[in-house]
Amino acid sequence: MTQTQLARAMNIIILSGAASVVWQLVCAIQPLFTVFFQNWLGASAAQLGLLVTIIQLTGVFQIAGIFLWGKIGRQKPVFIIGHVLHRALTATIAFVAFYVARGGSTERGIVIIIVAMGLSWVFANSSSACWWGWVADIVPEGSRGSFFMKRSSILQIVNIAWFFLASTLLDVVPKSHTLVVFGVLISVGAASGLFDILIQLVTPEYPPENAPEFDPKVLFEPLQNRNFVSYSVAIGLAIFSMNLIGPFQSPYIVSRDHIGAPNTWLGIMSMLTQFIWVLVAPFWGTVMDRWGKKPVVIAGTLLVLPWAGFLVLTPANYFIVLPLIAIGLGLLAPAFWEGSNQMMLSLVPEKNRVSYVAWFLAIVGLVSAPGSLAGGALSDALKGVRVAVGPFSFGNFHMVQILSIVMGSLCAFAVARIREGKGERFSFVLGQLARPQIIATYRGLDSLGRSRSIESNAGILRKFDAKGGRLALKDIIERLDDPATAVQEEAARALGRIPSPASVDALILHLLDADSDIRVAAARSLGKIGDRKAVGALVGCLWEPNPELQKACLEALADIGDEDSIPHVMRFLRESQTDRMRQISSAAAARLGVYESAEEIFPSLLAARKPTARKQYALVMANLLGRHDEFYPYISGSLDVIQTRSAKLLSRFSANMQAVYARERKKMGNRIDVIEALRSALVEDRSEDALGEMIAFSRRLFSDLFGPQVTRDMLVRVDPKLGTFAWMMDRAEEYLANGERDEARRDTCRLVTLLAIYVLSEY
Repeated sequence: MTQTQLARAMNIIILSGAASVVWQLVCAIQPLFTVFFQNWLGASAAQLGLLVTIIQLTGVFQIAGIFLWGKIGRQKPVFIIGHVLHRALTATIAFVAFYVARGGSTERGIVIIIVAMGLSWVFANSSSACWWGWVADIVPEGSRGSFFMKRSSILQIVNIAWFFLASTLLDVVPKSHTLVVFGVLISVGAASGLFDILIQLVTPEYPPENAPEFDPKVLFEPLQNRNFVSYSVAIGLAIFSMNLIGPFQSPYIVSRDHIGAPNTWLGIMSMLTQFIWVLVAPFWGTVMDRWGKKPVVIAGTLLVLPWAGFLVLTPANYFIVLPLIAIGLGLLAPAFWEGSNQMMLSLVPEKNRVSYVAWFLAIVGLVSAPGSLAGGALSDALKGVRVAVGPFSFGNFHMVQILSIVMGSLCAFAVARIREGKGERFSFVLGQLARPQIIATYRGLDSLGRSRSIESNAGILRKFDAKGGRLALKDIIERLDDPATAVQEEAARALGRIPSPASVDALILHLLDADSDIRVAAARSLGKIGDRKAVGALVGCLWEPNPELQKACLEALADIGDEDSIPHVMRFLRESQTDRMRQISSAAAARLGVYESAEEIFPSLLAARKPTARKQYALVMANLLGRHDEFYPYISGSLDVIQTRSAKLLSRFSANMQAVYARERKKMGNRIDVIEALRSALVEDRSEDALGEMIAFSRRLFSDLFGPQVTRDMLVRVDPKLGTFAWMMDRAEEYLANGERDEARRDTCRLVTLLAIYVLSEY
């Protein structure tokens, strides 16, 4: 199918769905129909429950769809013929409305509706699986969740308008004409239902090369799939719990014996629910496509929780409680009703899809069928029973409602046990959904898909971060291959802020691609993520003739901190041909905690002729012997600021040394005088003298703490950091004894002195 044909077919699917909404609202078990059936025809709760049960029991005829598909070899004709008969029979409901309005028997009307709707749903269930198989063949798997949620949003907009119009019309006409209005509304619905089916005649179908033949093994194959059957039963039980009370809620709300709210309130509730549904359905679709269907279905199964509002609903507060219930349902309902079907399709094999869909619908129908019947019977059995709990009084309606909430909540655990294959855990998705930033991420996704400029896309990618960016991961990865290099680079940076295995895999591919424009950005982002999986690729790129790539790989290896990278970084350090690469590899080795790298770093510090290089090597040594970048403030800034900071550092050094001697129960004695001499030398800019005092102090310190026979090897065994520091002081003494005095030498001595003070102030 070409892109044009696919777009046309998907638009037809949406249009036909909009027409079906008009039909469903008045011709299926929806609030307006239940009000008509129970409040205006006088059907009892048991009769309404019986009707719902009969309709759901006809789900067993889903199996007939497998026979028809196997016999005809095509899905479209089976669906069209079966559903034309199904929709035509629902016109009987309009006939009953006009019949009773003219004085006909309500009891006879109830019987006619039960028989006609039962027969109608036999035809529907015999052909609906073919529609699912047909549509699943058309809509690609990767975007199916988003498409059906988008379709759902559009359908809810139609539902809002039609429900509000119908419910308002029922309230404004005189009560004596209500049945006639019902007849007109149901007639419009039946006609719209036929239009829904007939418009799909133009949607293409691509029959398989070999037409299917009926085979009992194929028929019963789904029943051998334990995971599939368990899922079907779990969804059936969830709907069973909803059916316990769902059909009786609208009559309860508008009944004068209970809440007594106007019919318009059913429209208000529906409008709120559908409006929220419109807003959140595309979001749920995106979540399904990114993180799997199961977490969404688990969340949707909890849609019974907002029904807890019915437990505190009274004639005095319904205008507050009913909107809250409606909003809660709007948030969760699309996750269940749309998500459960999409998860079902993800669990079934493409080859035998119609059989699986038929069995799913059949099992769900059979399991859920007794719900309304049981709820109606239980409600009638508990009539007159009242239980007072504080200021609230609970009757039969409330008791059935509580049972529905408890049972529905337990079904979430049943769905959680299903194996979906791909997808994230519910706890992960719940944690992501709890973050307010995910809304901004979702809005950014929509903008990213619609943007027409490089600058705009780059700006959107720049806003994605770890707090809510996981939702956008798939789209960001796709932008790594954007035509614009600026967008590619921002996508790579965004992945560095959103750690995940998918981010690592995508970045490694671009790092190893010699033709990629974002290898440097990919390396830096891999470092930020810190996944050891990237070490091999980063090490492999160290030897490529690209200084910027080498630098990025070294810094990334330092960020990751994996021991396996140490030999490679040290080899690169020793073989570096330029000062710049030596500085960068030294910094990486220091951050990796390789103390032997000091033998390369400190001599480079002493030999450096440029002030910037000396500071860089000093910072690297400080990172090796102290905390990362903590030494930076003492070598960067204005002269006055550096002197002030250095004075504070010296005070900290003095205090720490006094604490060390006190802890070891040693007396500092004239060591305090040495510290003061060191301070004076620094203040008076006598750098060589300051370094000499520092060398002398360090030797006396080690002798005081570890004995006069202390050696460097002994210090290494005590602490490699101390051993490295002692070696550094030995090299500093050699440096101080040789060479000509000049400005570079004075600056080097000052830096080494500050470095030593810093190390001992932290030890």
